[in-house]
Amino acid sequence: MAELYRTATEYLANEVKITRGKVSDITAVGVYHSTDPSYIPSPEDFTRVALVDGTTEPPDPLAERGVVDVLSLVGPRGEITLPPGDHQRWVLVQTASEDIIRRVDVVTVR
Repeated sequence: MAELYRTATEYLANEVKITRGKVSDITAVGVYHSTDPSYIPSPEDFTRVALVDGTTEPPDPLAERGVVDVLSLVGPRGEITLPPGDHQRWVLVQTASEDIIRRVDVVTVR
């Protein structure tokens, strides 16, 4: 569970495990947040964010070495602003043939 303060801005990362294919097969990634734990978002609901690849040389400057992450900047100075509360965090990984949607975390904003 991630805990953020509503006045802070910080990066949230969710690791992508590549079990079939390669990083270059990913065409887009996104995140979605909802305070309704029963809501399941569709691909159109997601905010597109960065895919950072720490497996290349040199790695992406925002990446953790050896890790592929969906990375989003959350907070008043970021691409996503969340009101106080508990938010289900969903990640979308798209390829040419798949829309992979996973609930990955709960983000609490105070």
